[in-house]
Amino acid sequence: MATLKPTLSLSSTDAHSNPLSMSITTSLTVQAPSMGITRMSCDENFLGQGASIIIPEADTTNKTQYLYIKHLGKLASDGTTSSHASNDFVSIQNADGEYNIAKLQPNDFAFIPLSPFDGADGGVEEGGIKVAKGGAAVMIEFGFWTRT
Repeated sequence: MATLKPTLSLSSTDAHSNPLSMSITTSLTVQAPSMGITRMSCDENFLGQGASIIIPEADTTNKTQYLYIKHLGKLASDGTTSSHASNDFVSIQNADGEYNIAKLQPNDFAFIPLSPFDGADGGVEEGGIKVAKGGAAVMIEFGFWTRT
């Protein structure tokens, strides 16, 4: 088992009438399955589980997982050209693409605790997580960890 320490910091002097400054840190004990930080095109079959799958269904059954994902703001075609600010978003979805969980514009990121898949419906509502491109395929960075 290992320890993961996520931290979120928010600060602003002009978003509200009062200055904002906060930081939250927690400690998570994690185990396999997990994946360290990886970069890929949002339409790649990186895991051999189907295009755009970043967490396979089998890895989500009855387990709480934490997903870190970032839209790198670069087109997948060459990895260096900036993506379009509004058209080239990435949607985070359940593996069958039926439910949108989040939408990332270029350089947006998220750290999301995922609800476990209970396996009770015979696979009709898949567990697992995939990404879907809004326009052109873009580069993403992601990792996931399973809580003990």
